[in-house]
Amino acid sequence: MKKPVVKILSISLCVLLALGGIGGTVYAVGVSADAGPADAAPVDSSAESAAPETGSSYDPDADRNVKDETVYVLAGADGSVQKIIVSDWIQNALGNDAIDDVTQLTGIENVKGNESYTMGGGNACVWNAKGNDIYYQGNLDKELPVSVAVSYTLDGQPITPAELAGKSGKVTIRFDYANNQYEMVDIGGKQEKIYVPFAMLTGLMLDNDVFSNVSITNGKIMNDGDRTVVVGLAFPGLQDSLGLDRDTLDLPDYVELTADVEGFELETTVTLAVNELFNDAASNVEGWDDLDGKLDELTDAMDQLIDGSSRLYDGLCTLLDSSKELVSGIDQLAAGAAQLKEGAGGLSAGAARLQSGAASLSQGLNTLAEKNDTLNGGAAQVFQTLLSTADSQLAAAGVQAPQLTAENYAQVLDRVIASAGESPAAQQIAALKSSLDSYDSFYQGLQNYTAGVAQSAAGAGELNQGAASLKNGADSLSAGAEQLYDGILTMKGRSPALIDGVTQLRDGAMELSDGLKEFNEKGIQKLVDAFDGDLSGLTDRLEAVRDVSERYNSFSGISADMDGRVKFIWRTDAVETQD
Repeated sequence: MKKPVVKILSISLCVLLALGGIGGTVYAVGVSADAGPADAAPVDSSAESAAPETGSSYDPDADRNVKDETVYVLAGADGSVQKIIVSDWIQNALGNDAIDDVTQLTGIENVKGNESYTMGGGNACVWNAKGNDIYYQGNLDKELPVSVAVSYTLDGQPITPAELAGKSGKVTIRFDYANNQYEMVDIGGKQEKIYVPFAMLTGLMLDNDVFSNVSITNGKIMNDGDRTVVVGLAFPGLQDSLGLDRDTLDLPDYVELTADVEGFELETTVTLAVNELFNDAASNVEGWDDLDGKLDELTDAMDQLIDGSSRLYDGLCTLLDSSKELVSGIDQLAAGAAQLKEGAGGLSAGAARLQSGAASLSQGLNTLAEKNDTLNGGAAQVFQTLLSTADSQLAAAGVQAPQLTAENYAQVLDRVIASAGESPAAQQIAALKSSLDSYDSFYQGLQNYTAGVAQSAAGAGELNQGAASLKNGADSLSAGAEQLYDGILTMKGRSPALIDGVTQLRDGAMELSDGLKEFNEKGIQKLVDAFDGDLSGLTDRLEAVRDVSERYNSFSGISADMDGRVKFIWRTDAVETQD
């Protein structure tokens, strides 16, 4: 179920949010009509762009054709009507060969095709459509359903547009809209005027070299530096249709712009009048019976919104306090990161020295290890020479014994000594064995030494590789510690901005909370209190306004078997200095 009161009574808010796009469209239409009455009349460019390239909007699921009408009002700078040009687009959704139309236009011209028409009695018109959409325009001298009056003051005094051209001072431009289109409807047993609910949107493009300090009542201002775009919104007649007291809800029926000017001149202004906004809002309402409940829901939702904004403020206050603690923690982190950076740098330097020493050690041991084979070979050769000499001595002494080797000399000589007893010869042989034992000890020690050198060289190589890896790791650690330190310094430098940002958020949340409370008190609660207990009359009026709006769908005439929609576009003359 929708919120009908919110939908209908807050149309102005919805439209204002969309004025950025609508304002541009309105101004573009105004420029397209720049040729003026003496030249070709403007064509509804939006209708042309919407038409299919095939020339037909035939829809097999459609049950009615649609007449889309745009009424161009060429007016003086004061809003006085000079000429009315009507542009009609018949969307041939049914793909008819012939279309029955009704029109009060004179000077009808087909503007986008060569389809012909035949006029009949009672403004009847039959188009030979051949399945195509029809685009035509013509003139019409008829009272408009709404009128626009533009008045000017200079420094508080009324002035005509021609007199104002080129003047300087405080200028006020006021657009007053009068709704002339109404029906008499029975509301609670009484005949009441119910007006067609036109939304009036007026757009102006102001030169910033001429206009400054621009303000507007019932509108919106957008400034791009060179120009100021002003768009105003009003709902003439809707206040009376709804029977609302202006103290309860004030629906504007005028737009007023005030600015300081230097050498006044004003480009064309454009005003758009449509009632389709109300139709779209009201057509989606599923029912009016539970309006009381919906107002209650609105009140509850507003209360929740206010509570939420208060909690947001409290949360941001807590965040601000926590942010100060965070800044203190960042300072401590920065100090720790500085120590880490210094320690990592020292580790990197020490690892570099260790790696250099390990490389030197490995190189030296490798050099020693390269001499191992030479040392072992020389010692083995000397040992063999000593054994050969011992063999010769034994032979000279007449001792029969196996040839001595490094492996058997001790056993052979021990047997010889044992068989010789105490003769001068276990003594010579004993002395010979003692010499050989001494050299064998040296030889074995040399073998152990060279093996140790080889093993040490291998270990030094591994140590060198490990030291190199350690150095690389220490270098990476040092670089990472430096980046960490720099990052923490950056974070520390931005801490004041964090505090300022959170402070601004907190202050903004406080303003939001205060604004919602004020809006609730002056807007929502005022509306709810005004209608509480007496909604039947309001719902009757809302339904009546909707019905009247839906019935007004053409200015120049429309066939009963067609759907229609109509919009009005005023283009006022520019105010320029005369050369």
